[in-house]
Amino acid sequence: MVDMLPDNVLLEIFDFYREDAIFSIHGSTIVTWRWEALIQVCRRWRCVIFGSPLRLDLRLVCTDTTPTRTSLNIWPPFPITICNWYGVDEKSVETLIAAIELGRDRISHISIEGINGSALEKLAAAMQQPLPTLKSFYLRSCDKPMMVVLPETFLGGSAPVLEYFALSGLPFPTLPKFILSSTHIRYLLIPDIPHSGYISPNTAVACLAALPNLEVVFIGSRSPLSHPPQITPPPRTRIVLPALTKLYFWGVSEYFEDFVAQIDTPLLNHLDITFFMDLVISDTPRLRHFIGRTESLKPLDRAVTEINHNTIWITDSDGSSRRFKLQIACRRQDRQLSSMIQIFGQQLPLLSHVEKLEVRVFQNRGEIIEWIDNPDMDSRWLEFFHQFIALQRLYVSAKLVASVAAALEELTEGRTMEVLPALHSLFLEGLEPSGPVPEGIKSFVAARQLSDHHVAVQSWNPS
Repeated sequence: MVDMLPDNVLLEIFDFYREDAIFSIHGSTIVTWRWEALIQVCRRWRCVIFGSPLRLDLRLVCTDTTPTRTSLNIWPPFPITICNWYGVDEKSVETLIAAIELGRDRISHISIEGINGSALEKLAAAMQQPLPTLKSFYLRSCDKPMMVVLPETFLGGSAPVLEYFALSGLPFPTLPKFILSSTHIRYLLIPDIPHSGYISPNTAVACLAALPNLEVVFIGSRSPLSHPPQITPPPRTRIVLPALTKLYFWGVSEYFEDFVAQIDTPLLNHLDITFFMDLVISDTPRLRHFIGRTESLKPLDRAVTEINHNTIWITDSDGSSRRFKLQIACRRQDRQLSSMIQIFGQQLPLLSHVEKLEVRVFQNRGEIIEWIDNPDMDSRWLEFFHQFIALQRLYVSAKLVASVAAALEELTEGRTMEVLPALHSLFLEGLEPSGPVPEGIKSFVAARQLSDHHVAVQSWNPS
């Protein structure tokens, strides 16, 4: 029956199959589909597929197990994808190097994960010639004791058609110069920058200003030491990043403050921030101003706060569709909530309309979060809740019920409506349908009822 289908229908079917098989990140294809199996079905299928190499995005995939020196010459001169995600040693890196040397003028995608030591040195040495057709590049190393410094001639010093660039765990001192010569970049991801590869906020902004098509940026430092020596005065004019829709940041708040004070992002609709808080966090007024002048970042109507061993974060969703996330990474557990409160004290405009809030705890086996059961933290919970003036529904994780109950119990005797004035429903995880309500919650509900503001207490099952 399949032989009755005309060629154009077969081509359409192959195109659907291709779309299902491709794996991509941020719109950049990392692995192509396996068309080799289809061309072995019959001569007609082979002719249809080879007749539309652009439509079907035909590429050759080279991994550390591909017999590169013998296989590249048996196929038509299709673009080449080089990829490896499972670690590269001194033996397997030779295969990747062979693919680079033999296909230098056809390489369109490179994605290499977990390469360290001498294998990384060999690869870096082999990648100092231009790759004129390279569209996406991803290289990650976690070799902290022995970091390979990428030279000025890495990738030939420029990549004229590069759209996706991701580099993690490696110092690249001339990265700003490289970016300025690769003006087609749409996705720039440089997380886990070692302190030896520090890029100042001013330099980072100057680089981004040269990328008119930039849609996604991820800037992340490995160390809290990577911060500007002082906060610079705000500029009179800011750089506009006209196509930027997503911004990710990991680092100290001083760096972020300096960075966002110099940019405008009219289309930004996704902001993901992680602040390192080994020291006392500084005020973040420029964060508030940045959010305030970004029209696409609308106030949130729901939020999720989660606490774990060394971080606390708040986001508008626990799924992949989130638009905003703020995380505090801190080794001192007792500073987690205080730091979040300090940032909230800047009156972030995104939080003023939250109507539904979930407060949860996530613990791996054996982890202990000591401050949760500390009575001295009860008043801090009231400071935290004080920011949510529009909150109507509050959901509390089982591990936090006692602490939140003790905090809410303080809202009696004249303080009834001081915090959470719009609250009408309180959901407690682990509360049995006919079981007892914690005493602190009872007192809070009774005080609200006397003020003609009834609060219903219900059971919550997060699953």
